[in-house]
Amino acid sequence: MEFFTTLIVLSLCFSLMAIGLIFSRKVLRRGCSVNPDDCACLKEGKSPEECDK
Repeated sequence: MEFFTTLIVLSLCFSLMAIGLIFSRKVLRRGCSVNPDDCACLKEGKSPEECDK
């Protein structure tokens, strides 16, 4: 019974995070440390340290 309760609570938390992400309408982007050549911050004229915070 504890297993199913834990599974339901975790599923509820992940569902609420997904709904919040959908309603925030922010675009997900990678950090500059993954691929510095394709860094969105550099394209915007910002330093990568500002965006990784």
